[in-house]
Amino acid sequence: MTRELQKESMDIENSEGGSKESPYELQDNGFNLYPVSANDSGEGHPYAPEDWPNPGDKWGWKVGKRIASAGYFLDRYTYLPSSLRQLGPNKIFASRLSLERYIRENFPDTNIDAFFASFSWKIPSKACKKDYKEMFRPFGETAEDLGSHVEIDGPHCKAGNRFCSSLTAGDNPVSEVMFCDMCCSYPHFCRECCCILCCRIIDKACDGYNYITCKAIIQGSVCGHSCHIDCALRAYMAGTVGGSIDLDAEYYCRRCDSRTDLISHVTKLLQNCESIASRDDIEKFLKIGIQVLRGSKKTNAKQLLGHVELAMSKVSEENGNDCFS
Repeated sequence: MTRELQKESMDIENSEGGSKESPYELQDNGFNLYPVSANDSGEGHPYAPEDWPNPGDKWGWKVGKRIASAGYFLDRYTYLPSSLRQLGPNKIFASRLSLERYIRENFPDTNIDAFFASFSWKIPSKACKKDYKEMFRPFGETAEDLGSHVEIDGPHCKAGNRFCSSLTAGDNPVSEVMFCDMCCSYPHFCRECCCILCCRIIDKACDGYNYITCKAIIQGSVCGHSCHIDCALRAYMAGTVGGSIDLDAEYYCRRCDSRTDLISHVTKLLQNCESIASRDDIEKFLKIGIQVLRGSKKTNAKQLLGHVELAMSKVSEENGNDCFS
């Protein structure tokens, strides 16, 4: 997938099965779950399938660094067993949805519910046992931050964002969004206003074009998950990225595995800069545009990159939107 995930894939192939400890007090699908550290990996039960579809098959698993308030890792990856790697290039599944798609396409007679019941998707963190409360604190203001004595009547944002778009929709019908029992099930994550990677509130007034909302249609519903573009760039989920993810001036949605072309997004960003008076803000947005377009093989992306770089060179010489004259 990404450069980091490609390295993780090598780690999985060289692993001896991870660092198991005494059984944890949590259970899922009948398995005793032992806690793991950030970036830990392993094979088979309880966190990956075993003996499926062939006897002796062991799937690999790996976790990232982010931890949900419930104590489970937000980022977990699943790897094909060696017997299945010849069926296709995708060896890494970064979401439950992408794994489900793979099973449905390659093993159409499989009972999906039974497949996911054969292992635990949830992987607890060792940090739970150490009670590192600061790791679980939600980003941004939440109802908990206001004090337990405060009662919230009527609709409210789970992340505590007073300007959440879900609160200002009025009588306008809201587009049907895809069901999400992963990130959206966590108590302080709001799909309408939180970045799926850093979990912080996206201030759409201040962030301008430094965020992207996935509008992919998944089984008749809109994905609707958003992400800061600079977060996606740091995670190699935006821009031009090689390897199995193979992005070309695109954004890869962590939730639904869909891709969004970012060339039109950068075009709007460039146009938006013409009405911005702050030199610092102009420079910030132009840097994002350059990072998104750099390395692209698309002709229109290369041409647009030239315009953005020219505007950036003028920022150091001119003031405000004079650099676009």
